[in-house]
Amino acid sequence: MMVELPGGLMSRAAKTFSQILYRKAVLCALLALIFLSFFGTLGVSARMFPQNYDWRYRVISNLLSPRDNPGHHWLPACGIALSAVLMLPFAGYLHRNLEIVSPQAARASAGGFIAGIIALICACFVVPQHMHDVLGVRRLHEFIARSAAGFMAIGMLTACWCARKGFRQNLFQGRLFWTWSLVTLLPLAGIFFSESLLLLTQLKPGWAMPIRNILRHSVFWHLGFWEWLGSAAIFVFLCAAVFLTPSRAIQMDCHS
Repeated sequence: MMVELPGGLMSRAAKTFSQILYRKAVLCALLALIFLSFFGTLGVSARMFPQNYDWRYRVISNLLSPRDNPGHHWLPACGIALSAVLMLPFAGYLHRNLEIVSPQAARASAGGFIAGIIALICACFVVPQHMHDVLGVRRLHEFIARSAAGFMAIGMLTACWCARKGFRQNLFQGRLFWTWSLVTLLPLAGIFFSESLLLLTQLKPGWAMPIRNILRHSVFWHLGFWEWLGSAAIFVFLCAAVFLTPSRAIQMDCHS
């Protein structure tokens, strides 16, 4: 026979759990686990890659591909999926600390991260397919992976807006806004530039081909470089959220 807990007791238990989960020591431990599970498994898989894997030119999906990495493609898939699960508490942490600036923007930021995390987990199970369609889509993995990046970019941009507004209201430090802006806007600008140039080479070859010929041997031309840079940027973003975001009690005192 199950005993139903009173609503007040459940609410207090949930509050106590969130207070423990959002302690900096716990979040630092999660950051360490995320770093090991994501970059650690990718690094080990890259070392065991059948061909020479150069992160500056190869996309991360090559490590997850059964065709390109037949012996160890499961290792980075498990590592990325685990790191995505470990990122879930940070969505709640962002919402908890940003809602004093704007409840709507805080929900949008947390929602963007949650949607991106779910898409990232799905991308680990939908492995890259080069010859066969998955659910009628030839490159479903690439679509899901780009969706994950897009959702997380929305969450990061919204958090940057909150940080700027919070800085103007003396709720956040300027270092938080500038750190978040740097790690968010730099990879996005690079990806936008490379994708735009690639599109121009198809639409206006006469305009873009000279630029492409100059940059095609540079790391800035290759999507793999920006994928790795974006992954590092997300990790630094989470680190800044932990170490540069003041406690909620201090925010409430400044707001009052």
